[in-house]
Amino acid sequence: MPKVTEEHRAARKKQIVQAALRRFAQTGFAATSMADIIEESGLSAGAIYGHYKSKDELIEIAVSEILDARFLELAQERATGHLPSPGDVLRTVIGGLTSQVGELQLLVQIWGQVPVNPELGGVARTIGHRARELFTSHLTAWYARTRGLGDDDAAALARRFAPLYVGMLQGYVTQSVLFDDFDGEAYLSAAGAVEPA
Repeated sequence: MPKVTEEHRAARKKQIVQAALRRFAQTGFAATSMADIIEESGLSAGAIYGHYKSKDELIEIAVSEILDARFLELAQERATGHLPSPGDVLRTVIGGLTSQVGELQLLVQIWGQVPVNPELGGVARTIGHRARELFTSHLTAWYARTRGLGDDDAAALARRFAPLYVGMLQGYVTQSVLFDDFDGEAYLSAAGAVEPA
């Protein structure tokens, strides 16, 4: 039996995630079953379940990978000496979600299912913690550099304000779905002007 390479495994996982996101966009998260995802992907049930146990796990891993990609981008920028502003980090995260998830309404659908689906509540919390971790990590570096704070003080300030940036992220997602006249660029510009005390 031929050995499966990591590249092949990653490509297969991406194929499954893209199929799931397409089907979620067509029929909604709650109404989509694993059988629908299998059909959309054109793969066997074994191929899907070899990577993901459920659609909850699939969406958790997909969004976590998107956030991890943003962690990597920001770490690479910091390594070059460039430290994006917190507003630019927000823009980067939203750009990643928009380009890789596509319809941001999917995230609102997931949040809407949390009160009636305890497992999905765990998924949403995991994703929320990852987003908060991303902002905390970046804000720690930002406050240390721009305010000359020591590591402990910068980290304490970052922990205090990271939830604000997670809230702005959630606000962007929610308003982009709810309001026909939502101006994403104006929102990001205003968010970029926020400088916590």
